[in-house]
Amino acid sequence: MNTTNLKPKVRFEMQTLLLAGILVFLLLFFGLNDQGFLAGRSISSMAIQLPEIGILSLAMMITVMIGGINLSINATANLAAVLSGLFILRFMPESQGPMVIVAMVGISLLIGVITGAINGFLVGYVGVPSILATLATMSIFTGIGVGLTKGQTVTGFPEVVGSVASLSPLGIPMPFLVFVGITVIAYILLGRTTFGFKTRMLGTNPVASKFSGINNKAVIMQIFIFSGVLSSIAGVLIMSRTMSASNAYGTATYVMLTILIGVLAGVVSGKGSVLNIFITVFILQVISTGSHMLLAGVRGSSFFKDFAWGVLLIIIFIINYFTHGRRKE
Repeated sequence: MNTTNLKPKVRFEMQTLLLAGILVFLLLFFGLNDQGFLAGRSISSMAIQLPEIGILSLAMMITVMIGGINLSINATANLAAVLSGLFILRFMPESQGPMVIVAMVGISLLIGVITGAINGFLVGYVGVPSILATLATMSIFTGIGVGLTKGQTVTGFPEVVGSVASLSPLGIPMPFLVFVGITVIAYILLGRTTFGFKTRMLGTNPVASKFSGINNKAVIMQIFIFSGVLSSIAGVLIMSRTMSASNAYGTATYVMLTILIGVLAGVVSGKGSVLNIFITVFILQVISTGSHMLLAGVRGSSFFKDFAWGVLLIIIFIINYFTHGRRKE
């Protein structure tokens, strides 16, 4: 089969230009209304906060691209942080060397692979719908964390654990560099390899994918393992930034927020743009930080970002409706 025409071309889609325009508008709006918004301290704060949700959004995006979903991404991140944190407290409580970081990252990645393989097996080989499979594993992973910690937050890590989030090579926070690196890797894998072609083919038409010689079950397994690994990396960043590990971190908002980011970025079955995810994460973080600074001291200001996110979602829906409608005509 000739796959040349199915490979993504290097071009900016309408959705990308729309998101970029919204980001520029928001930066100008908040920058002009609050002088501290574009200050170095504010930018550095955003660069530390957004990588966590950004990496989780990529973990969600790749599963949506094959026509599925992964509701266990946040539970995986928390479980990876809890297990690696307990290991460090048990075997390296006083250590300040690089082996602590190696253990934290290594154990977290192993948890990501295992949890991803469980999801991939249930969805790809057993045939359980992804929403049901990952809903079940979300409960299981959270339950394991609760059982091991008795519902308590794990703290008391060596100071070196916080170095992942506190380091700033060339003035750029390390978490942001990790996010950029993962974004580049995801872009290459999904846009420049046969793995990306198989992912889009499976999401577009599973039957055609099967008859073209693609092993759908293997691709589903690979996708969920990749999603689990990304989730575990987010867990490492969360653990390092907060110097703690908890099974309850982000459970109220993170999964829904990744779904919102995917919708805004135009991610659907068979189609997804890593660049759009990257820009959308920035947009939501700018709205969150900008509204907090602009409305500081105003009662109920913490709910403004939720209102703004909803309005933004409706605006993009309307614009996409008219642009897509014209193309069809």
